[in-house]
Amino acid sequence: MTQSIPPDASNYLLFSDVHLGADLVQHTRPWTASRLSEAHRIDHDLGAMLDHYREQADPERPWRLVIAGDFIDLVGMSISAGDNAALQSPLSDDEVEHGLGSAEDRAAFKMRSVATRHDKLFRKLAHFVKAGHSLVFVRGNHDVELYWESSQRAFLEALSERADLPGEAGAASLDRKLFESRIEFRHWFYYVRGFLYVEHGHQYDATCAYHHWLAPRDPRDPQRIHYSFSDILVRYVVRPTRELSTDGHENNSIFDYFRLGFSMGVRGCAMLGYRFFSAVGRMVGTWRNHVTEHTAHIRAEQEHRMQQIAARFRLNIDSLRALSKLWATPVTGRLFSIFRTVFLDGLAAAIVSGVLITVLSALHVLPLAWVPLVMGSVMLAFFVYMKSCRVLEPVAALRRGADKLAELMPARYVVMGHTHKPVMEPLSGRNSTYVNLGNWTADLCDDHAPPAPCTHLVIRHGLDGKPVASLCTWDMALGARVLTTDATSPNPLAVAARERAHRASVPSPMAAGSAVVLPPSV
Repeated sequence: MTQSIPPDASNYLLFSDVHLGADLVQHTRPWTASRLSEAHRIDHDLGAMLDHYREQADPERPWRLVIAGDFIDLVGMSISAGDNAALQSPLSDDEVEHGLGSAEDRAAFKMRSVATRHDKLFRKLAHFVKAGHSLVFVRGNHDVELYWESSQRAFLEALSERADLPGEAGAASLDRKLFESRIEFRHWFYYVRGFLYVEHGHQYDATCAYHHWLAPRDPRDPQRIHYSFSDILVRYVVRPTRELSTDGHENNSIFDYFRLGFSMGVRGCAMLGYRFFSAVGRMVGTWRNHVTEHTAHIRAEQEHRMQQIAARFRLNIDSLRALSKLWATPVTGRLFSIFRTVFLDGLAAAIVSGVLITVLSALHVLPLAWVPLVMGSVMLAFFVYMKSCRVLEPVAALRRGADKLAELMPARYVVMGHTHKPVMEPLSGRNSTYVNLGNWTADLCDDHAPPAPCTHLVIRHGLDGKPVASLCTWDMALGARVLTTDATSPNPLAVAARERAHRASVPSPMAAGSAVVLPPSV
């Protein structure tokens, strides 16, 4: 997970949260077929950005493209197997209802389906690598199924097939090996000592964290990935419910869901309630599976993989263990956390309070004149409890995680994704900058989803070897526009001017728009 090469040997291009495949949900959402054209915008825009940076590459420092997770939305997909799927086992009842699950052969099939659906973007990415640049793929919670080697192989084959590699059979084989050698998968983080640390960041978010991230298999069924709290909600509640989107649970209250249920009518409300309580049952099952003896082999695999990382990349195993202790306890790791996060604790307290007040009033223990006052006090206490105890703030959680991990893994730039909220700010008390990469796609199933910021991070080295880091947004009309730069870095426009003087062949900057425009050489 670490690199021994000098940090200035490459320039860096980083983005995350593209969620390719989030449009492939027609198994449970057949009505979304008419909206698939929106997904082509992602292929077009991101492909254009890759072309831009490929054409404006520094010949002395090729790009190292680091995708910080959730590039493929394997978890959020809901697709059928089809007639040509070479699956190793029959479909389960769950897969018949909700689409293919998380077993290894299913993950490979879904990966190939995404590549076919987003053929244009896969070709752009393949040509980017073919041009001599490298690709580092950091696994996120939505592409957790890249844990399986067959899904990694499916991704490599999808790119290789679209790279238009030259030569006869023998030469083509060599070209393919060279091409694939430029692509690597990171299951936890990517690290250049003292310079750059990248991980997706979901392990700091209790709703999306996995119990054993390096071994995310189900304790009772090791042939498939276990679902996190968020995965269960998406698969069993959100996807089958037309009125729900994948975002916003952390900002909703129980009253929001009551209003939603009433707006859906009697039948819709009943179906939503059934899905909700079925999902809660699955969450409780996940908690139960991880507190039994079945987790012994999962914990052993987690420890073994951590030791492998330490040995291969010459990292201190105690530091890695300390790093993993920064992760949030998954919601499904504690029974009460499950009930609290899905509002059942407050709902139960309200029902018990109502029954108790009614009984006390009927027995004349509680005077009727006091009932309104007691009810008001209970409702106020209920409101305060819901506001104070159920705080799901992934943005703040990732920021705190970055601040703590910078002590264990010193780096000038600590980069994450996951939250879909782009930010670039210094870490307090350290010579480090925290960057969140934002996202590239909105929820295609939500008519009211805000547009994606299409943000990415560019780190280029000037003639003096000093890095210039810029958080940018991509605009098809204006190209790459700088939103903010690292405060400790030199002015990127000044660096660009020196480089243009040194390499006269580099085109002039694009015309400025409403924000500072990133010149091709920055």
